[in-house]
Amino acid sequence: MRARKPSERKTSKPPPPSVPSSAALPSGIAIRAIFDGIAPDYDRFNAWASLGLHHRWRKALVNRIPKDARVLDIATGTGDVAFLAAEAGHSVVGLDFSERMLAKAREKDAQGKIRWVSGSADKLPFSDRSFGCITSAFALRNLRGCLEGVFKENLRVLKQGGKVLHLDFGRPTSSMSRWGHRLHLTYGVPFIGQWICGSRWPKGYLETTIENFYEPADVERKLRAAGFSDVSHTPLLWGVVQLFEGIKN
Repeated sequence: MRARKPSERKTSKPPPPSVPSSAALPSGIAIRAIFDGIAPDYDRFNAWASLGLHHRWRKALVNRIPKDARVLDIATGTGDVAFLAAEAGHSVVGLDFSERMLAKAREKDAQGKIRWVSGSADKLPFSDRSFGCITSAFALRNLRGCLEGVFKENLRVLKQGGKVLHLDFGRPTSSMSRWGHRLHLTYGVPFIGQWICGSRWPKGYLETTIENFYEPADVERKLRAAGFSDVSHTPLLWGVVQLFEGIKN
């Protein structure tokens, strides 16, 4: 299925392992250590590294959540999508396997609007047909090794007619946007990461996961293979970000 055109309307710890090449992607335990390590500075890094655009991308996702849906935000991090969904009137559960990320999310949730749960996206601790929508933002790359299992779990816990909405980084297609994107990944992101996180910044991890993630058509195929229909993706910012969606019939 062709992509729709982007809308105009989307005590210090030892440093976590660096990622020198696509052949050395870290294990789930190592990925948890990475996110535990950067949790205190995660929101600040996102704001600087995205030039402030990350909220706009997340809002594009939240705007597509079905009305009055019970939402599960997987790999919720510090809860940005979860908070936006709650502000939009949805009942929200935020799940993450990093306890330090969840601690930051709970700290931000002064009014206790959201239920925060520790768990893995490929083994969701919820009953079948529990949610009307499942969301994630910039998580799929980190789940690359178990993505088929993640999508099957998405399907299992969704109600009939429920929707998945997954936002993640992509690779632009035009030569000019590719040049700018690579320049930012090669120089801008590492500088910002080390400036904000210091020795806790996982050198090479973000760049490597973006460069080695599936093409949008491959993600769509995996969603269909898991059982989703009406699968599509929408490129945002010339394809720097991709928004994937599908329906459980």
